[in-house]
Amino acid sequence: MRQGIIAGVIIVLLSITAGVLYWQLRKVQKQNVALKEEKVELEENIQDLDQRILAMQQELERKDMDLAEKSRKVEELSKELERTRSQIRRYEEQGRISARQAEEMRYKTEQMAYYIQKYQERIRQLEEENAQLRNRTAELEKKIEQQASEKEEVLKEKERLEVKVKAASYLKAINFRFAAIKENGKEDWDTEFRPRRIQRLKVCFTVMENEVAASGPRTAYVVISDPTNKVITNFAQSSGYFTLMDSEKPFSTKVTFNYNNTAQEVCAIYDRPEDQELNKGTYQVVVFCEGVEIGRSQFQIK
Repeated sequence: MRQGIIAGVIIVLLSITAGVLYWQLRKVQKQNVALKEEKVELEENIQDLDQRILAMQQELERKDMDLAEKSRKVEELSKELERTRSQIRRYEEQGRISARQAEEMRYKTEQMAYYIQKYQERIRQLEEENAQLRNRTAELEKKIEQQASEKEEVLKEKERLEVKVKAASYLKAINFRFAAIKENGKEDWDTEFRPRRIQRLKVCFTVMENEVAASGPRTAYVVISDPTNKVITNFAQSSGYFTLMDSEKPFSTKVTFNYNNTAQEVCAIYDRPEDQELNKGTYQVVVFCEGVEIGRSQFQIK
């Protein structure tokens, strides 16, 4: 009886021991599976990080990314690599991976660190190149602006010189003389006339010497205005219109002469219409040539 009880106790203890051992075995098996899964996950993270680091080379060559974006991505990879290396050390200390596995992973991450360092150096190099390009561009822009300013100044000076040359090339009329031409052709020179004496009025003036002006034919338009500032005309004989400041102006008479750069006297004749009355007072005589006034004088009608 007693032996049966002892045997029963032994069987129970053996059953309990077998259960504990089985439970511990299952626990170890689960731990091994978890460790394998963690190791696989760590290896996958390392592989993914490795591919991303290698892909960064293409990112560095992209022209549509600015350097700040490239630098940010490299910095993120650097931080993620450091977290992975810390995880490898922690797993090795906890015995989750073997020393050989840890060494292989460290070697792989060292390679990654090397590439990241190279990428950071490349970004710094690009930043320096960009800075040099910006400086060079600024210098070129300043030079172009300076050249444009100089060109503009040259053009302005050229325009000023052209204006001066043009102004210098204008003719100048002086020494006006007036004569009433009688029916017999005799010329009565004076500056004061009676209305009846003027049937034909001769206006003479001296065109001064001008070496700058081009030689050749010229037309002088003589505008004679009465005391009321009205231009006296005879369109049937010598009068007409000329262009002055983009508008048509009447003239009393005109004369064409050949200018030879020397002082020369030029004369024009105004034929008064029979029905034209000449009022008493001062008559202004203005001569225009090539669109500008070249001289003026006056005579009196008593």
